This record gives sequence, C-alpha cells and structure tokens, in this order.
Amino acid sequence: MHRYFLIIIAFSVLSCSGLNKYQNLPEVKAWEADIKQFEQLDKTENYLKEAIIFAGSSSIRLWSSLSSDMAPYPVIQRGYGGAKLSDLAVYAERIISPHPCKAIVLFIANDITGSDADKSPEEVARLFRVLIKTIRRSHPETPLFWIAVTPTKSRWAAWPEVQKANKLIRSICEKLPNTFFISTDFAFLDNAGKPMDELFGPDSLHLSEKGYTIWSELIKKELEKVIEPEKVEIIAHRGASFIAPENTIASANLAWKYGADAVEADIYLSKDNKIMVIHDSNTRRTSGNDYIVKETASDILRKLDVGSFKDEKYRGERIPFLEEIINTTPPDKELVIEIKCGSEILPYLKDMISTNEKGKKFVFISFDFNVISEAKKVFQEYPCYWLCSNAELLQKNILLIKAAGLEGISLNYNIIDSKIASQARLLNLELFTWTVDNPDEARRLISLGVRGITTNRPGWLYEQIYQN
Repeated sequence: MHRYFLIIIAFSVLSCSGLNKYQNLPEVKAWEADIKQFEQLDKTENYLKEAIIFAGSSSIRLWSSLSSDMAPYPVIQRGYGGAKLSDLAVYAERIISPHPCKAIVLFIANDITGSDADKSPEEVARLFRVLIKTIRRSHPETPLFWIAVTPTKSRWAAWPEVQKANKLIRSICEKLPNTFFISTDFAFLDNAGKPMDELFGPDSLHLSEKGYTIWSELIKKELEKVIEPEKVEIIAHRGASFIAPENTIASANLAWKYGADAVEADIYLSKDNKIMVIHDSNTRRTSGNDYIVKETASDILRKLDVGSFKDEKYRGERIPFLEEIINTTPPDKELVIEIKCGSEILPYLKDMISTNEKGKKFVFISFDFNVISEAKKVFQEYPCYWLCSNAELLQKNILLIKAAGLEGISLNYNIIDSKIASQARLLNLELFTWTVDNPDEARRLISLGVRGITTNRPGWLYEQIYQN
C-alpha cells in the first residue's frame, strides 16, 4: 500500500490547481447534465462489484453491444458525447469513485483533432497524469487500462500529433503500477498504413460493428492478462440432454464428462413412495407408455425404456431412482434437485439426502413457492431457489423470498433484464437462469450478473463463452 501512497505524493505537483483553468470553461461545464444523469443512475441501479467501468467519449457511449462484447466481464458504461481529457479529469471523481469495480477502461479521442483548439501532446500527457491522480484517490490499486487513440480517416491530418500523445501516455502507463496501455493502431491500418474504411461508420470517425469487434478482441486480450473473469456455474439441464436422453444415468454421466459444475434432475414420488427422476407427471413422452407416476409402482416404472426415444444407442435406459443420480455425482460437483410434485415428497427426500449426503452438495428448486418454502425448512443447510417464468408473478412474490429463507431465484432467461437483475442484487438474492443454449444470450445474462446458467449443452456452451 505504501507504494501507492508514494505515487499519490508524486502526483501532488499536479494538484487540483492544474484543473482550475478547465473547471469553468463552457465546453467543460456543458457536460454537467450528462454527469448528473450518471449520478442519477448510481442512485437507481445496483451495479456488480465485479464490473468493469468503461468511461470516456462518444466511442464508449455509442458502443451499443458493450455488455455482450465484454462478457463474461460485466460492465458499467459511462461514455458521453465529445469528451476530452480536460473535462474527464474534472468529472472523473463523480463518474468513477461511487463504484467498487474490478477494472477501469478509459478512452478519450477529442483533445487532438486537427483544429486550432487542439491541445499539445505534452498537455494531453499532463492531463492524463491528473486524471490518474484523481482516480487513484478512490481506486488506488484497481487495474486501469487506457485505450490508445485509434487512427481515423476524418482526423488523419492530426495523426502525427496523436501518435506523439499516444507515445507519451504509453510511457506514463509503463512506469505506473496497475496501469496499462492498449495499442490499437496496428489493427486499424491497412498495408499502406491508412485507416481501413470498413472499420468505421459513415462519418469516418466512429467505429463500425467490425471496428468494435476488433476493439473487443484487443481489450479483452489485455484484460485477460490481468483479470480472471468470474465464471458462472454451468448446470446441465436434466443432464447433457441435448445428446443423451434426459434425466437418465447416461445423461448425468455425460454431463460430468463434459465438465458441468452441476446436474439438474427432476423428481416425482411413485405410488410406493420411491423418488423417481423424471420431468413429466406421466411417462408417455419419454417411453411411449402412458403411466401416471404418482399412481404407478416403481417396479413398473423401472421396466420402461426411456432412452430409445432420443437415440437407438440409448435403448434400455431406465427411469432412475434419485439415489442412482446422487451416486453419479463427483464430490466437488453439485446436484440440483427440482421438486416437480407437492410437499408430500419431502419426508422421503429428507431420508434420501440424510443417507447419501456425505461428501455431496445439493441444491433444491421448485416452481411451487409453498413447496420450496417447505423444502427450506427441511433442508436448512442447503440452498433453495424459487423457479419462475412469469414477470408479474415474480414481482408479486419477490419480497416474500427472503422471508421464506430462500437464497435466491432461478428465472426463465426471457424475463431477465437489467431491472430484475438490479432488483435481485438490491434484495441480496442470488440469480440463476434456465434454459440457455445460445452463447450470445448466455453472455447477455452473464453481463447482468447471473450466478449460474442451466443448459442442455454444458460442455459446448462453456467452450463458446470462455474459450472462443
């Protein structure tokens, strides 16, 4: 910590008096309304502490796909108009200090544009130092990344001066701890050393979709060198059910093979009070034979083939007893048990878990609020989550969830938006989602702060999110 204190002392020669000539400039004061909008958002939104703040000029503001492009890193977007270093240095404390965060990414490109009002590269570098000093008051050790000004056709005449400023700022970053410079010019220039048209919009200044894609790759590459992204839990929906028959031993084993963090299994109580792993209340869809689970003895249910409906190679797969699925579960993994019937199953479920809980991790979920509330009373030591796919019903019950002792909610991905995610954080509710097989949708949900994603394709989805 001492070295950061020394750095702040070293910056003291660039005291706030260095900003006096900028603070009252009309071009700086013009952004007051924008900054107040950010402050209002800070009052109404509840941001993730693991988020990365992106602040700066219009290239940040116009980055509509920032959240999905940066996933699995969650973000806070704070771009405004034609920001310059002179005004960001003035407003940085109000923009950044309210937020605990994992990193800060900055981009400003309007101080040197080719106009008579341009700052010199040396003045830009000096303002950069003042900006860093301001940020380090509230975030002394947070990794800070500066995106180099990108070469553009509309400001090509000013590029030599921009390069000088980039070089000076890079030199500053290299001398400061936890301060990083992200080069961009090499990715935006063609073989002739000129900006590539397809990477910019019609104004030849702001990035096109392709340009933002390149930015994303460059920035994430640098972030990954410093910050390990928070990984969400990948939960195999009824096992690896995209390939193997759902809710079978084969499906569970395949999910573990693909590296799933957890397997979700659905349970009903049979006529003879055995806990059966099956999604539907009857056997018609998966076996072709129509038996109602609660009205049928387990020995009859166990004779049914529930594998060949998926693929002939799985012929002979049986409806498992819950104990059989528990036995597939590795010690470091989790079994998510969805209670599909009523609370009459709970005494038998308690006995089953008590007999098999050594070295195992369990989670309980249900769509029935009363059932999962009762389950929490029985399984106080294990997490319990209420399942919901209806936004109105969610709002009706959301204040009751904590009172019931539940740890959180597991929602259909279609109803999760920033408002619901923020509401869950405000109420200190863990947020999970189902059933997601689309990587882009998974990235959106991760950016909102979901803790776990239930998917039919656990191995594949993990690769798409974290390895592509």
